[in-house]
Amino acid sequence: MSEIIKKYDAELQEHVMVDSINLKDRTRQLPAYKHIWVGRLIRHKIELNKLRDEKTELVQKLAAEIRKKHLTHLSSPAAEKWANNSVEVKNLTKQIKEQEIIIEYLEKVEKIMHSYGFDLKNMIEIEKLETL
Repeated sequence: MSEIIKKYDAELQEHVMVDSINLKDRTRQLPAYKHIWVGRLIRHKIELNKLRDEKTELVQKLAAEIRKKHLTHLSSPAAEKWANNSVEVKNLTKQIKEQEIIIEYLEKVEKIMHSYGFDLKNMIEIEKLETL
């Protein structure tokens, strides 16, 4: 598992840990927690787009170099296929896949944080009923 996901997982556990003592604090902190997680999701999506653009540019550059080196005519798709086998492109592909996994994780965290508000509300209602 990615180090980032391990870090995020530990932080999420802290954010969703609630008991009767810290119930009001968690309720007040919920908007800030949602902001933190949505911000991370957006930053990783921006990073993913940057990596995809970087990969596209690199493949085009390498394909052009490959076509220049070959004495025989080499089609663009064939040159791009060769370029996709380069170490640099494979590294970018790996980084893209990691970002996609992190984004998937953060999208699920966003859903958790959304339902967490309802959970907190229900816990507050239970607390009220218990005090009657």
